[in-house]
Amino acid sequence: MFLSRPDLLTSLRERRLRFEPAIPEQRVAQVSIDLLLGRRFTTFKQTPAYLTSIHMDPSLWQSRDLWENRETDTFTLKPNHFVLAQTLERVCIPNDVVGFVEGRSSYARIGVTVHVTAPKVDPGFDGHITLEMANFGKIPVELRAGIDKPAQLLLAKMTEPLPESGLYGTGPADQFQNQTNPIPGTRRP
Repeated sequence: MFLSRPDLLTSLRERRLRFEPAIPEQRVAQVSIDLLLGRRFTTFKQTPAYLTSIHMDPSLWQSRDLWENRETDTFTLKPNHFVLAQTLERVCIPNDVVGFVEGRSSYARIGVTVHVTAPKVDPGFDGHITLEMANFGKIPVELRAGIDKPAQLLLAKMTEPLPESGLYGTGPADQFQNQTNPIPGTRRP
């Protein structure tokens, strides 16, 4: 069961669902909360000649040869390019709901996808949500931090709240908890 606007507003007022900075009520829609684009963008660097392929391995996230991180107010997403971005808001999901981040249809209509996969945000997650953005359109799109709202967060009530020990961030594989950049391995102190 998805939370409706009255439920979302109550959760925000009671600070069970937390955003930093706080979300104004105008950004809470019928069943979702609009998320602003943050200032951190991560792209693949120009591929070195010696690199013929990559595979999913924890070392992938630490490779300085692969990733370029930028902090900027605008980012131009060119056609057929991909960027990892973040929400401006730090989000803390309570133990009795699961979040789903979805792209906005206005971005899809110009060819920009906001998440390629993995829309689920687990109970206990605390951090900026990474947005996997690609431009399948024919025109470059300028993304503006703190202005554009490319994504929305929906919340679904779970049948039973998770105990503290079962929340995201309590296990060794929970690599996205508290991250400060769009790729894992970079966390706040």
